[in-house]
Amino acid sequence: MDAVIIDIWADLAHLDSYLAKVALESALAEWEHGDEVEVVWHAYQVDRPSTYDAHRLVHLATARGRGDVARELAMKAFVTEQESPTDHDVLRRLGAEAGLEVEAVEALLGSDDHGYDVRVDEATAAQIGFGDAPYLVVDRKYGVGGPQPSAVYTSALQYARDHADEAPEERGASVCGGACGSCACGA
Repeated sequence: MDAVIIDIWADLAHLDSYLAKVALESALAEWEHGDEVEVVWHAYQVDRPSTYDAHRLVHLATARGRGDVARELAMKAFVTEQESPTDHDVLRRLGAEAGLEVEAVEALLGSDDHGYDVRVDEATAAQIGFGDAPYLVVDRKYGVGGPQPSAVYTSALQYARDHADEAPEERGASVCGGACGSCACGA
């Protein structure tokens, strides 16, 4: 069986996003198929543009195989330690702690490198249509919004695994009310 994929849109300086991360990690540790899950993180700014540079730093770290470490360090610094996600000195320190080269972090902060990655993540979030972080999409079919207890994430994972061979139910114009913006219902 293929791995269950979880796409998660979260902000690095957002308590609910941090709580969701902790609950998801707990769910994955407890679920018997937790080792068959691939988690893909996406940038989402609750208070634009306060975490823009921090998200770019995590994208840089991800490109260098250090994304999970950088995300963990950033979320702890911003949520539990109340450090500023806009402070470049904090970002430099977090980059170094995550194992990134000083020159790479300096180059990032002096440019818009990985800005495109952040904007693509946010554009995808807008297309999905959720209004706040965190937001999880399990197996590219099932959405779970807000921070949830680990049992909710476990249940969503099991449901996705049990229905892996099924296509998601199509939503007709009468169901969406035009919210999707892509149908011809005219609403």
